[in-house]
Amino acid sequence: MVTKEEVKHLSWLVRIDLSDDELERYTLQIEEIIKYLDKLDTIQLEHVKPIAAKKRLSDLRPDEPAGFEGNVLGTKYRKDGFVKGPRMV
Repeated sequence: MVTKEEVKHLSWLVRIDLSDDELERYTLQIEEIIKYLDKLDTIQLEHVKPIAAKKRLSDLRPDEPAGFEGNVLGTKYRKDGFVKGPRMV
């Protein structure tokens, strides 16, 4: 069983503030998710054959990286060959 304290601790870890209503709602939702996952764990899959991929990796197109210059030229926020972003303090 998931407790409100566990959900509150989780919200603190991910740095979100939850109201009391949200805390109650998310506690119930997480509990339902865990029950569903427990139900999935009971499925017997020993007799099910794994699905094999139809494509081989050699059938896929080669992964060719795009050049940096082309990406920089595609943005309107650039200066001296660099991409400008918001000031970070």
